[in-house]
Amino acid sequence: MTKPMTILIAACKNDLAATTIGNKLIEKYSFVETEKRSNGLPIYQNGDLLLAYLDRDDIYADNLDQRLQAEAIIFASRHRSESQEPTLTTHVSGNLTSEARFGGMPKRLALSHPNMMKAALLSLMHSREALRLDQYQVSLEATHHGPTELQTPSLFLEIGSSEKQWRDESAGEAVADAIYACATKPASGEVSVGFGGGHYSPKLTKVDLEEDFSIGHILPKYFFDTFDPSMVRLAFERTFGNCTNAIIDWKGVRGPERKELVKLLEGLGKRIMRV
Repeated sequence: MTKPMTILIAACKNDLAATTIGNKLIEKYSFVETEKRSNGLPIYQNGDLLLAYLDRDDIYADNLDQRLQAEAIIFASRHRSESQEPTLTTHVSGNLTSEARFGGMPKRLALSHPNMMKAALLSLMHSREALRLDQYQVSLEATHHGPTELQTPSLFLEIGSSEKQWRDESAGEAVADAIYACATKPASGEVSVGFGGGHYSPKLTKVDLEEDFSIGHILPKYFFDTFDPSMVRLAFERTFGNCTNAIIDWKGVRGPERKELVKLLEGLGKRIMRV
């Protein structure tokens, strides 16, 4: 008999969105306080799911899988943007360039779990209607920020993009539902790496929601400003499952760079889908 996988839900205690989501998880899904502690803070449990509050921002949590012995990690977090547009998003972490201004190491990627991300995205879209969150955009985000060194699959689920949304109880419930859904019943789909588009990925989000593909890492248009073929290879390597699919937002990559990308992907034996 296969031992159930222990999944850790991590929430920074100083993150308003994370605490809103964490409170909803405890309230709605009967997480109970245990005797275990993390940095002096209680760890909550529901079966094989653990909920731990962190004492520092989750983008710096590179050793969390070792410290708490989790086999997968879901970060409940805030999303911040200048537009302050209400958003419910999911993404995998990683630094695609030689910069690492927000945690992790340069040119390193976390291990994505596309089928957990797909389940989360589907749940967020369902909650958008069920909880009347019409003002919120539901979307995949491009790969960005730390942590990068976790050796277990991880993903972020976020409320954006200002304090008003971070305190929104309904948004917190939507993300709590998505966390529970992806932790307990990952979706099925052909695991894929996405390319192109902006920070938000409407075309790739539509594919993830409507077709039999599950997208993990997304390398957006700005990545191609300093195009590094080794990062394309790494994105496939750092995908949980046998990843052979590349999904390209065709108009979201400039022509010469797209040509170079296609040549590289063909050389790697990847199946290319254009959207």
